[in-house]
Amino acid sequence: MSYQSDVLEQPQVLRQLIYTYQHHTVWSILSDYPQRSILLTGMGASYNALYPAWFYLNQQGKTALHLETSTLIHYLPTLLERPSLIVAVSQSGESIELQKLVAQIEARRHHSSQPPVLISVTNSPQNTLADHSDVALPTAAGPEVGIATKTYTSSMLVLHFIARALTGQLQPQDFEYGDAIASQAQTFLKEQQADISNAFNVLKASSYISIIGRGPALATANNAALMLKEGVRIPAEGYSGGQFRHGPREMIVPQIGSIVLTSPDATLGINQRLAADIVEYGGPVVCIGQPTIGTTHIPLPEIEDIFLHPLLEILPIQQLVAQLADQQNMTPGEFRWSGKVVDQE
Repeated sequence: MSYQSDVLEQPQVLRQLIYTYQHHTVWSILSDYPQRSILLTGMGASYNALYPAWFYLNQQGKTALHLETSTLIHYLPTLLERPSLIVAVSQSGESIELQKLVAQIEARRHHSSQPPVLISVTNSPQNTLADHSDVALPTAAGPEVGIATKTYTSSMLVLHFIARALTGQLQPQDFEYGDAIASQAQTFLKEQQADISNAFNVLKASSYISIIGRGPALATANNAALMLKEGVRIPAEGYSGGQFRHGPREMIVPQIGSIVLTSPDATLGINQRLAADIVEYGGPVVCIGQPTIGTTHIPLPEIEDIFLHPLLEILPIQQLVAQLADQQNMTPGEFRWSGKVVDQE
């Protein structure tokens, strides 16, 4: 087991996930849940994986909040007193914040006539979070080194199905579409090495990397930054494209690298313009998605559903992390101060 093998296993994991859930009865259960406010929560990569579902639910008229579990349990526990539906994501199901969330929910189950309904997405079927869930949806991605790769993408796919089911929109073709994306991911991982190497050459001298996106691509922006910090141990930050213009662009110099996520959606034009501006400021830029004049470009397969685009968008980041870590004689996934499961706040 290695970081690179985890990356390459992702298409197989996604296909197995589709096979497991394609005809599962859980989707009719979720579509029949009464109207409740929705809380989406997790930590780290699990929190980032929730961005597309959050955007989708709200666009479909569902009121959904996207909260770090640490914020929910310490500063907003009164949200748990309402009749809500909580979607909690944790690869291990054992992180300390999720354990405390489970304890707070259990307390309300004993003292409330309408306690929260808990839906969990974890890697394995048996863990603290899954054991205390009303609906548990394991991804079964298998063992993984420290950095979340296949657990991240598999969680995102399950969350897409959950969001579609909660809005009454889940259809058989959604699973067929997911299978097609798995095939596209497999092709990308095999054939895009030259583009990855070009991007590596642009960013290899960077002392700091900003990753910029909008909408569902915020999942990629924030998770890419997390992976660079975990796997390469360099400063990196995910930004909303709008927020980046409000101050952070002042830091652009040749030593500051940028990755702009040029997703094929309504904000493509302004993302491309931002990428071009960063080039004009003298900063090295890699665009992932659609091309921008003057930048190095990593093309992605074009898909119709922008909410699934982050499944493909993260793949070149995963490969860049491997090359950047190799340059530093590091092994991605070998943590110094953290562990796979965070057991202390």
